[in-house]
Amino acid sequence: MVEKSFSTSAELDTKHHLNGRVLVVGSGEIGTRHLQAVASLSEVSEIEVVDPRAASLQLGQERLAAISDLNPSCQIRWLTSIDEACFGGGLCIVATQAEGRYEIVRDVVKKLNYQSFLLEKVVTQSLTDYERLLALSEERHLNVWINCKTRAYPFHKRAIAKFDPQDPIQFFVNAGNHGLAVNGIHSIDLFTFYDRCSSLMSTSAYIDPTLHPSKRGNHVFDLSGILEARSEKGSRMVVSYAHDHLASDIYVVSSKQYRFVLDHTNRWAFESDAETGWVLRPVAFEGDLRISHMSKAFVSDILSKGVCDLPTLHDCYIAHEFMFSVLQPEFSVLMGQRLKQCPIT
Repeated sequence: MVEKSFSTSAELDTKHHLNGRVLVVGSGEIGTRHLQAVASLSEVSEIEVVDPRAASLQLGQERLAAISDLNPSCQIRWLTSIDEACFGGGLCIVATQAEGRYEIVRDVVKKLNYQSFLLEKVVTQSLTDYERLLALSEERHLNVWINCKTRAYPFHKRAIAKFDPQDPIQFFVNAGNHGLAVNGIHSIDLFTFYDRCSSLMSTSAYIDPTLHPSKRGNHVFDLSGILEARSEKGSRMVVSYAHDHLASDIYVVSSKQYRFVLDHTNRWAFESDAETGWVLRPVAFEGDLRISHMSKAFVSDILSKGVCDLPTLHDCYIAHEFMFSVLQPEFSVLMGQRLKQCPIT
């Protein structure tokens, strides 16, 4: 005879509390935007914010004071180390710089037993660390999403349905110097989203011989130039970031049946198709695309459904593998040493 097992009310309360606890590691410019989103959710009962820098914790407090929809019943703890955090929770958001990202996730998993993560892009500084993260995820059965949020924009969720998955596409991005690596990863990931490819082959690359400084520190940089690639079904990708201006990025994506032209920054889009003779017509570009808004939906879905519209760690591997394979040798040449990682964040 099998004895039935019942959870006590105390056990249920504990489980609910753990599911409603969110750990935010990194309280900088992006981490505090995630914090604003999470702190407004009714299903979040407790937030622990970890950052060793007092100024960053203060920024988090200031940003919370600036929002009008703060959940009044949510308890918030400000910590300087993950060793001070409570055991277990529903989601850990890691919004630190890419350097040391693997070690942070490993420590949160092993010390605090978190199973679900939302990581900022760029995920790591090297393919080696990315693959270590994948191995850890498989070993511990983790759920890991990456904040390459562009594919979750309402426009792209609508437009992808207009492309036949079997048709090759042409994917062109022309942008000013917003960062071939740090911002270009969004473009590369978006190509893999539309093409549904399992790998990318570099066909050409021209990287400007300039290390562009980063506002995030004097040990990280970015590049400008042109990356070209093909997928296994013959789709073509061209991502071009100029070195001498900051023009907003323009996307042109087309197949033999449908195409669109899009400017994310200025929020305008046009589309056309073969059936109507390729005449361009305007399309609405909708949605609040700020991290502080979009993360509300991502975190709510993760806590309640265990899924969200962001790509997973596995989904984003293709774009990162391509980027590291092309840019790491270029960084080595420009910095005059053989690097094991890309100094980006």
